Amino acid sequence: MIHRVWLINRGGICIQDRDYTGLGVNRQLFSGFLTALNSLALQLHRSLDSLSMGDLTVYYELEDQLIIAVAVDRDDNDKEIRRKMTEIREDFKLKFGNVLDDWDGNLVIFDSFLKDLDRILMLDWNFEYNIRIKSDDMRTGYPVKNIIDISQRGIDLFKALQDKKFEPE
Repeated sequence: MIHRVWLINRGGICIQDRDYTGLGVNRQLFSGFLTALNSLALQLHRSLDSLSMGDLTVYYELEDQLIIAVAVDRDDNDKEIRRKMTEIREDFKLKFGNVLDDWDGNLVIFDSFLKDLDRILMLDWNFEYNIRIKSDDMRTGYPVKNIIDISQRGIDLFKALQDKKFEPE
């Protein structure tokens, strides 16, 4: 299950992120940490492609000015995660081109990409069968049927809203 996605510029500034399960990590602190690890790896003539922390793995890709990091469960499918990361990178390039090359630091311009992240990650990701909701409100023994029903309603809502156009107020 994907827990969190970070989009980071090469200088270490988190330009966008999405927390799907309440991982609760400071986005700028974490992006600086990943950038520092990558710098260390480069000094050792190596590359950083993933980092394991307990039951989580953080996958990492750097291309041009964009770093994509994705935190997932350790046992998730590596190829599927990498495929999603490639799709995120390609969609970002289509939408923003080379904006990071001479970016002025305005983070607001990337806000619209949250919808794209959700679309990419939900289109064919099998949430119905791999449901693991992590919440402070969840109690041991919470009926799995309720979790699946809640998830299915979320998926149905996402599909219903997917093609709607919203105008800013």
